[in-house]
Amino acid sequence: MTGSRRVLQVGCGPSGVSLLRQLLPRLAWAGAEARVEVCDPAEMGPGLAFSTPYDLHLLNVRAGLMSLSPDDRGEFARWRARRAAPALSASPGGATPGGVAGPGGANGTDTADTADTADYPPRRLFGDYACTVLAETVRTARDAGQPVDLSAERAVALCPAGAGRWRARFSSGRSAVYSTVILALGHLPSRRYAGAEGGPSFLSSPWGDLALPAGHTVGIIGTRLTAIDAALALRERGHTGRIIMASRSGRLPSVKGRVVLPELSLLPRFVRGHRTGTATLYQVAEVIGREIEAAEERPIDWAAALHPPPTTSAELRRDLESADSPWQSVLTAIVPWVPDLWRILDPPGRDLFMSSYLSLWAGRIASFPAITAGRLLEMMDSGQLTVRGALAAVEPSGARHRMRFDDGPHLDADLIINATGPGYGPDSLAANPLTAHLIRTGLATPHRHGGIAVDLHTLEVTGADGRPGKGLHVIGDLTRGEFLATNAVVNSVRQSVELADVVSGRLTRASCR
Repeated sequence: MTGSRRVLQVGCGPSGVSLLRQLLPRLAWAGAEARVEVCDPAEMGPGLAFSTPYDLHLLNVRAGLMSLSPDDRGEFARWRARRAAPALSASPGGATPGGVAGPGGANGTDTADTADTADYPPRRLFGDYACTVLAETVRTARDAGQPVDLSAERAVALCPAGAGRWRARFSSGRSAVYSTVILALGHLPSRRYAGAEGGPSFLSSPWGDLALPAGHTVGIIGTRLTAIDAALALRERGHTGRIIMASRSGRLPSVKGRVVLPELSLLPRFVRGHRTGTATLYQVAEVIGREIEAAEERPIDWAAALHPPPTTSAELRRDLESADSPWQSVLTAIVPWVPDLWRILDPPGRDLFMSSYLSLWAGRIASFPAITAGRLLEMMDSGQLTVRGALAAVEPSGARHRMRFDDGPHLDADLIINATGPGYGPDSLAANPLTAHLIRTGLATPHRHGGIAVDLHTLEVTGADGRPGKGLHVIGDLTRGEFLATNAVVNSVRQSVELADVVSGRLTRASCR
């Protein structure tokens, strides 16, 4: 098969799995004889966040709202119920391994009355589900005679090969020409504290081996979801030493309880009534506030709404007591609309949001379940865990590391874990060989709000000349600057549908020619 009918997908986490699931059937239906190759040196399917082995790492979105199917929101919940059924029948208490209660009916809603793990099960289960979807997608395609190749190769460079084609070079030294290349790279590393890296006492990622002496003092950089994951992983491993979670703000995420999605009555009409770049930040905030007022049946208290998320144990306890507030359900319902709201927001509004409100919004929208907050509160109440703000610097100090603060004395730690979450800026792009090569050669350009610039309609990478590179597409976190909420599964699935339509249409036209 010639390079004119070869597709390369680089990366295969949940976004990549969703894309394959949409793309392969479209190619088959259209009669486009294309060979699809997928390369990823990591395990294909779960991606970084869902490959965690720890039971205390829970989903922060209800299981009944998580799915890699655009038309079946309850697919994951039903998959989980089928998987749990043998354990439920065998266990006298009716609990599945890891304490996960099985969900209810085929609509994907959970019926357990009190068990938070019914709503928010361990993330590794969603990773297993993604692996199942990938295996079924590839098997179905191959059974139909559709060629799909999976490899653990690492793509390190791309360059134009003429006639709208792309030559990919791999770490093995192999190179090949493709008509279409899709980047589904997932999370890039955070490089905010790269200057402190080096030696066994600094872990640049919380996803590696956390085996260390149980009594060591551990400093965790970050206080949001990734940092909480690191603290809970230490707890699950039986760590007894002191843990300090620190960031510039010192703010934890908001706490969410049971979420029942409301019917949004105002926001859809608001989005339809605005062209790209015409809405102000005030207008967007107003319509979200009116949706919250409708859900809570009272005027919104903007002082409370704009109050930062918790940092002390008292504030966390207060958030736990109000975890089932309707505004949490409204924010969950808004998540699929965030790319549209970001698209219609005017440039001054985008700049103001990124400079003044991003941290507050992230703490509210990327909240964590009450059961996780309760575990964190136990660690804080026992004195094992301290949450600090005003982090100024982290630096080597002999065989240890020192955390410096603007508002108090420094703290020394035997081990530092960088848990600042995914990276989106130029430093993170430069840390990945493939994105670094694309930017260095002018084939891609960093977006001022994170990730790389892409065409809104085709998801093609925009080069330094301002034009999209035909046949070079991107999906997921790399599109953050254009769509903002790119790490939500529901938005990744939406992107996969749109990109599959674009790619299959282009390949179908090429086959006809």
